[in-house]
Amino acid sequence: MSIKFTESPPKDCSKKGHNNLFHNLKRNRKLLISLSGLIFSLLFISVLLWLFLHPNNPKFYLKDLSSFNSTISTTFISKNPNSHASLYYDKLHAYLAYAGVQITPDLALPSFNQGELDSDIISANLVGPTSKQPASGTSMKLTSLNLKIHGNLRWKVGPFVSGWYKLEVNCMTMQIRPGMPVPASSVQEAECSTNV
Repeated sequence: MSIKFTESPPKDCSKKGHNNLFHNLKRNRKLLISLSGLIFSLLFISVLLWLFLHPNNPKFYLKDLSSFNSTISTTFISKNPNSHASLYYDKLHAYLAYAGVQITPDLALPSFNQGELDSDIISANLVGPTSKQPASGTSMKLTSLNLKIHGNLRWKVGPFVSGWYKLEVNCMTMQIRPGMPVPASSVQEAECSTNV
């Protein structure tokens, strides 16, 4: 008697699964190489753009400082040295400091935009000394007043706008003697230090 098989013998599943696994690994490796190449290219382009388009800090110049009774009038110039980036200023405040102590209240300045290679003239009227006075041991024979400006700054390069950065400007205004009136024109466009 002979046994007749009506079904074909079972296929070797181990080889079939092995081929699929090998094929999936090959496909996943190609996908991984493509994605890492794309990410590397984007990072490389970003670094190149940052190197070529990296914006410089703005420059501030104190043009004039004059006193009328208890009001001190200041005029300063803001310059954008970038030929490829515009600047946005926001929440600017100005005040005068003597011997590191704020002597006038904060004065809010208007927000403004500054185009490429633009200059803007800003005027502020600061009202007399606050109740804060320098320490009694501080010598007041000859010293300087500092005009300080604080606020937020961001750059716009092409379609990209940066996040907000803290802006600090410090302008040494003049040498004074207590009890003497401030000269009508005490400064001849002195450059200020700018920290971002």
